[in-house]
Amino acid sequence: MTNKFACILLIAMIFFSSCMQEQKSAVEKLRGMWRLDRFEIKDSSNRWIQDPVREGWTGYILYDGLGHVGVHLSPKNYKDYDISKNIDSLNMSELLGRAKYFQSNYVYFANATVTDSSVIHNRLSATSPKDWSVVVTRDMELHGDTLALITHETFDGVKLRVKWIRLP
Repeated sequence: MTNKFACILLIAMIFFSSCMQEQKSAVEKLRGMWRLDRFEIKDSSNRWIQDPVREGWTGYILYDGLGHVGVHLSPKNYKDYDISKNIDSLNMSELLGRAKYFQSNYVYFANATVTDSSVIHNRLSATSPKDWSVVVTRDMELHGDTLALITHETFDGVKLRVKWIRLP
């Protein structure tokens, strides 16, 4: 009976270890910092093309290799936005415009689960309160130093493919 128990325990340990190695190697593939290259949408012939609405955006995504991710996305010229004008001197239209622009700067932190073909971000916090605790899945394409994440949900009626370039 002891030999049978030891054999079952050994098999279970080998199986568990191989599962852990598979998850770890998938997470390790994404480990590091990536710079946003571009957003893409599908054109009328079903080909991915650069999204003209999000052209010029900047951002970073950081996978720590332990199952966590941080994302930061900013619209074109965000870092050069003039905030020198006193907020008390702005009229309602200017205040609304500023609030909308600031809202487009987006940051979140999440737990990440990675497989060979997808990544799941279980958001822990975000600049938008409605995105706290939201789980999003991205189909994943990894070719050399280029990572493409394809949304399952739509934005302005279209799916996005977000391309990232690995930083050294």
